[in-house]
Amino acid sequence: MKANRWMTFTMMLAAVLLAAGGSFAQQSLLHQIEEDFIKLHDLLRPSVVNIDVKEKVESDNSPGGMRRIPEEFFRFFNIPFPMPGPQNQRRFNYPPMRGTGSGFIYDAQGHIITNNHVVESASEIRVRLFNGNEYDATVVGRDPEADIAVIKIEPKESLVPVRLGDSDKLRVGQLVMAMGSPRGLEGTVSFGHISALGREGLAGLSMQGLTFQNLIQTDAAINLGNSGGPLVNIDGEVIGINVAIVADANSIGFAIPINTARNVVPMLIEKGKVSRGYLGVSIRDAKDFEARDTLNLPDNDGAVVAEVQPGTPAEQAGIKPYDVIRKVNGEPTKTAAEVMRKIASYAPGTTVNVEVFRNGQALTIPVTLAERDVNAIAEMRGGSTSPDEEKLGLSVQNIDPGTRKNLGLDDAIQGVLVTDVDPAGPAAEARLEPGDIILEVGQQPVANAAEFWKRIGELKQPGKAVLLRIRRSNGNSEITIIRIPKE
Repeated sequence: MKANRWMTFTMMLAAVLLAAGGSFAQQSLLHQIEEDFIKLHDLLRPSVVNIDVKEKVESDNSPGGMRRIPEEFFRFFNIPFPMPGPQNQRRFNYPPMRGTGSGFIYDAQGHIITNNHVVESASEIRVRLFNGNEYDATVVGRDPEADIAVIKIEPKESLVPVRLGDSDKLRVGQLVMAMGSPRGLEGTVSFGHISALGREGLAGLSMQGLTFQNLIQTDAAINLGNSGGPLVNIDGEVIGINVAIVADANSIGFAIPINTARNVVPMLIEKGKVSRGYLGVSIRDAKDFEARDTLNLPDNDGAVVAEVQPGTPAEQAGIKPYDVIRKVNGEPTKTAAEVMRKIASYAPGTTVNVEVFRNGQALTIPVTLAERDVNAIAEMRGGSTSPDEEKLGLSVQNIDPGTRKNLGLDDAIQGVLVTDVDPAGPAAEARLEPGDIILEVGQQPVANAAEFWKRIGELKQPGKAVLLRIRRSNGNSEITIIRIPKE
């Protein structure tokens, strides 16, 4: 695929050169293109940093003694993924884990932008500048839902901040350059173009906490270790933050739009966290319901309210299930993701006008937004909060409509989604993995997280084995046992 891409580029360049005329014109144009690429690198290189992180991972031979390290940590930081075998893993205290990510200088005071997943579990952070000078760094603030973090160094030298572009003005086909430390190779650049905009609903990233996506897709080579580095345009402006790749695919990478960082970074520097507005509804794209026909809409735009959380601004304002949110403060919203981003862009306490279609009529409902609480939202969505979670080394959540769609699950499949497994716990010994769906506990079906933990509580006797029927991510069903640990 890469060879084909470069062949296409070479053919296009050859056509330009042929159109330019004689050999002198060809050589001059080629030198000009080459020189522009070099200048772009030289302009940005002093602003791109290497981030080395160290995380202490302990195993104390007890359930929950070693928390699970997300696969993303290994894939992006160029660390060999540990071989399976929780029995062997529990015998050791793991040495400090090290990994490499990327980042770029935001201001002359030493603030550096990177991904949240680069630094969220780090016990030590070391930043290396382009000239080889190294500094210890501290975390100023993190925003897990946007996967953005700000760290800070105390430099003894002048820094070169980047120039931020405007990601709202991007167009598919624009040339871009990715920079960072792929495979630990600092100062690497790769060229490509923007291959798509507004990518949403990437289930793997959603499960890892990246809620606000709207990602830039690029075929500029992004590899392990590029995470947190800049994606720049040909004017040398940062227009994205490299965040993810598609495993087992060629030249499919993603970046967070820089305008997301424009809104988030100042709050992280000032407060250490991000405050977002919160409505309190579970929503799904209207087109999924063929809303034009089923809900008497003029088209399939908008977001259908599937559930209104009790005690939230939405309930207090009178929003109801089957309402279709079409506008927020007069701005059209075509998808559930757009509604969520628009609501989150307002500060808590702001009153916004939410236009909904109800029974074929448009209604405008004023709603005073609360503050978005990530932990509370996870709990309302069915995230595991049971005390048995640590004992079993297992986290589960409800299968909401968005997750069901992303995973391609039939409505008939009921159960709970495994989101996290402790490699040193009973769940790992039961061969459970993130992405599995637990259908039955003790030969009884479970439809949500509350039912799952209730059933576990009824059956938990120290040392007892409990039957589980699970559905693997490949669609196969299996039966396994999870052993309740002795107190």
